[in-house]
Amino acid sequence: MYRTTKEENEILSRVGPGTPMGELLRRYWWPVGFSAHLKNKPTFIRLLCEDLVLFRDGQGRAGVLGAHCAHRRANLCLGDVDKQGLRCRYHGWLYDCDGRVLQTPGEPPESRLKEKLRQLSYPTQELGGLVFTYLGPKPVPLLPRFHFLAAEGERDCIIQAFNDSNWLQSVENGLDPFHVSFTHGDVWKPMAVEPEKIMFEETEWGAVYKAIRPGRSAGEYNFRMHYIIMPGIASGGDNTVSSGGDLPSNDFPAVTCRWAVPIDDTHTMNLRVRYKPPKQHRVQIAKQLKIEPYKEYKESDDPVLGYNIPAAVFEEDATIVDSLGAIVDRENENLSVIDGGIIILRQLYLKQIEIVKAGGDPLGVIRDDEKNRMIVVGGEYRWISTAERQQIERANV
Repeated sequence: MYRTTKEENEILSRVGPGTPMGELLRRYWWPVGFSAHLKNKPTFIRLLCEDLVLFRDGQGRAGVLGAHCAHRRANLCLGDVDKQGLRCRYHGWLYDCDGRVLQTPGEPPESRLKEKLRQLSYPTQELGGLVFTYLGPKPVPLLPRFHFLAAEGERDCIIQAFNDSNWLQSVENGLDPFHVSFTHGDVWKPMAVEPEKIMFEETEWGAVYKAIRPGRSAGEYNFRMHYIIMPGIASGGDNTVSSGGDLPSNDFPAVTCRWAVPIDDTHTMNLRVRYKPPKQHRVQIAKQLKIEPYKEYKESDDPVLGYNIPAAVFEEDATIVDSLGAIVDRENENLSVIDGGIIILRQLYLKQIEIVKAGGDPLGVIRDDEKNRMIVVGGEYRWISTAERQQIERANV
């Protein structure tokens, strides 16, 4: 029986600078906000245990700087946007998007102080309505032009949840075919029945599970392919099928994609893009149910004991993932045959960590412009016939 050791769990969970997983995750671009929301004020963000400020300068360029001013350490999220960059509200030091110190008010004209200093800065790009930043070493890889970000079409971009738990718990939830039946069966009725067949495998982008359930009528089946795209993007198909409808016809596959963005070791931002629905960029944050000892007695003089999870997919996921603890004790798990995808994923991360240690590029890092023109990848939900089911199963023997 495979079991993740306590030492491996520590490696998989910690994301700060200098940690094995932290160094791996710094080789990828991460979304940190919506382009439409980034206007004329900076904002405070945290990514991979680093305190940062996201802003747009007066020329429309997005930038990410270390949060604390090089002068007296005031938080630059309180600063003012300038045409050239961001000005500290405390003493007026001005920084551009690359971290250059442009002005140091009060210094004599002959002072060269600003030439000796550089504010921490990270490359920033925008694609698909999202603002991405890269915290890793140079040379900077290309921002992947996944079709759900770069193709013509409509996107619904939302922040799904802020979890008070480790990022990997959200990622692993996306490679778990059985939880869909028990956690979301009250919302996705076609998913309420257990899968009759599950398959797991590595892919050129990460890992995938394939699940086959009974369909809406005899001889029909529900086929669900759910991907994890490195570094931790859970990608499924069009939720129309999850709700019992037919798959719409599109030039590019309709998919939903969720980044589990590591804020720090015990906090995660889950940001989702639905490709093809009516265009929106909004915040729809799940209000997960918080679990604590004797909660009912603290909240009522005449309590009804027990927990009622809201019947909504985002809330259900956020509640269950947080219930595992801030960092789940994987060394005490007892994995079964339904956890094949979890095992593949953990081993994949550990392998990529070793590749980074050896100086290589991990899976999913792109440096070839030709390969980055348009990357069509993502999950799939559809109804299949008996013949299609047999074909899929033969291909996965």
